[in-house]
Amino acid sequence: MKCSKAGWQSIRMLVAAISLAGLTFGLGPAGWTQEQKPGVPSPAIRVSVRLVLADAVVTDKDGKVVTGLGAQDFTVLEDGKPQKVTTVLFEQPAQMARALSSRRANLPPNVITNRPEYRMPSSAPVILLLDALNTVVQDQAHARMEMLKYLDKQLQPGQQVAVYTLVRSLRMLQDFTDDPALLKAAVQGFNPSVSMELQIADVNKRLPRLSGAEADSGVRHPATDPGQYIARMQEFYEDQANLATDERVGITLTAFREIAQAVAGLPGRKSLVWVSGAFPIATYTRVIQYSADAINDPNSKRFNELYEDRLRQADSILTDAQVAVYAVDARGLVGQLLGGAESSGLSAAGTLVTGAEYGQNVQLASGSLQDSQATMKQVATDTGGKVFINQNDLDHSVALSVQDGASYYLLGYSPETKADGKFHKIEVKVNRPGATVRARRGYFAIVPGDDAKAVKLRDAAVGMAMQYGSPGATGVTFDARVTPPAPAAKMKVGIDFIVDPSTISARDDGGGKNLAVEFHAAAYGANRKVAGQKDVAIKPTLKPADFTRIQQQGLPYHVDVELPPGRYLLRLGVVDQHSGYIGTADMPLVLEGPK
Repeated sequence: MKCSKAGWQSIRMLVAAISLAGLTFGLGPAGWTQEQKPGVPSPAIRVSVRLVLADAVVTDKDGKVVTGLGAQDFTVLEDGKPQKVTTVLFEQPAQMARALSSRRANLPPNVITNRPEYRMPSSAPVILLLDALNTVVQDQAHARMEMLKYLDKQLQPGQQVAVYTLVRSLRMLQDFTDDPALLKAAVQGFNPSVSMELQIADVNKRLPRLSGAEADSGVRHPATDPGQYIARMQEFYEDQANLATDERVGITLTAFREIAQAVAGLPGRKSLVWVSGAFPIATYTRVIQYSADAINDPNSKRFNELYEDRLRQADSILTDAQVAVYAVDARGLVGQLLGGAESSGLSAAGTLVTGAEYGQNVQLASGSLQDSQATMKQVATDTGGKVFINQNDLDHSVALSVQDGASYYLLGYSPETKADGKFHKIEVKVNRPGATVRARRGYFAIVPGDDAKAVKLRDAAVGMAMQYGSPGATGVTFDARVTPPAPAAKMKVGIDFIVDPSTISARDDGGGKNLAVEFHAAAYGANRKVAGQKDVAIKPTLKPADFTRIQQQGLPYHVDVELPPGRYLLRLGVVDQHSGYIGTADMPLVLEGPK
């Protein structure tokens, strides 16, 4: 969502003044949010200290969790160089979730929050993503049936699951719940749909076939040669297919980032079960030589695009949010590596395919399958999860994904390398005979700053986070009080934010600490269109006394949104520009008109 003209004017004035104008210190959080409980440390603003964290799942030869390990039992290498492990914590997400949810209290009237205790499920969080964008219709139906089977027979009491679907965008079907009826209704609401991107990418089904006589005709005139005609069609369709695949990859990786933002503020390890047919690790164009004996040579290909780096960037964002991906191939057990339920020995026209043509189809289908499964393997391995391919019992794969990582070690170290914007490989080893470890395989050393590329990516992420119906983000935690105005033809709705200082970062700036925070408010009407909005960014440099006050009380800020009478969904957002983390919260709002 882009800032309004008034919002950008406010940004320019605030940045130019570099002051605390607009920060409502007198408001204070104690009057309208729950008080800090004894024994809970006061939050503190993050000061720029680089610490790399990695969740490590350690199991013995029987697959049981190994307990009692310390720093001396782990070796962490970054780009092949040993690192000093400064943090080793044995964590159990279920216990963390129960402890956090016990702090939940009733909120005062007109107050909303996205604090973890109000979003965290009462067990280890599991996100089920049903991917229709990258899965053919037949396999979607099979996956839907298997997920219902899992909910019927293998869902453990108290296990909290959220259900998302991906078509052209990410959509939440059900937030975290352990109610089997609600989860079944969500999965039943997942209607298999045709992915146009997949259909476009299936080039071979749209090409006419050459008979042996046509291929051996010896005619080489471009206008009449069937081989050259089909070759040109092949190039045209493959260009279309590559564009469709590129779009599919972009939508999928955007969905991964949205999920990471949605759960980033929830403490501990989260499991993302990605049920999909996936996308290829690369795109290719077949180079066809204009000769009768090479017209259909499936081994002649030209490399177009490799998605490995883009995939690695998305994986790094997931692991930063402590999300481990468990990739489940929706195609199930794939006989002869032919693809999914749609594969057969028939051509697109319905005629029986035999001989060389059938062998070519098998080879192409096998290559496509292995390419997409390579993507699933990379995502799972990069994030410390697992991959389940060529298995009929998808429900059992989901159950294993949920059980894995019930206990893990959180490792931390301060890298010697500078923030250079590059990918750095991580290798975690455990010094115990017979034990194996799974952990993230690397991270991107993000360069602090506001370069054009970083700003563009951040603005795009904010736009998605502020859209109606998008998953709530928890990367930045805040409370907000919305003050309903007196009825009028046009009303000014006051919104008071208080941001949790432990979820934003500060940079040293001479004699003070510099913050860079955005505040967003959008009111959506019954038509789901924006009826009013306010977007403000502040970059104050805090003096020591003000910095101490914010650490104790939180960062307050006030904005007003003008709206006519009506019913609205108010979406509020806070963005830390330094880190790129986002927080959002929704609140229904009813404004009465004058009588």
